[in-house]
Amino acid sequence: MVHDELLQIEEELGRGGDGDAYRRHLAEDAVVVVPGAVLDREACAAAIDASAPWDEHEIADARTRMLGDDAAVLTYRWRSRRGEQAYAATMSSAYARRDGAWRLVLHQQTPEPGA
Repeated sequence: MVHDELLQIEEELGRGGDGDAYRRHLAEDAVVVVPGAVLDREACAAAIDASAPWDEHEIADARTRMLGDDAAVLTYRWRSRRGEQAYAATMSSAYARRDGAWRLVLHQQTPEPGA
């Protein structure tokens, strides 16, 4: 099922600390929109390489919307913690199936108020 495949990718990416996971799953022309920055694939992977993994994270309320046979959008609520640092956001990830594999083409984060 597409939902499970995409959720598995998001879980792998969500653990953090592994820029190579981003290089594997992001399309070459991917755009990642995070608070204060718009990143391409390599800038995103480098930022992840420079960051410690999350101590814990949770994906909740995940929903997938198919946009034809080879495109889908996954939306969800994210909660994570690294030491005393907590982060909560609503997220959306757009995927395209390219050469038989799902590739992340656009990811966007909206921090929840007070996050």
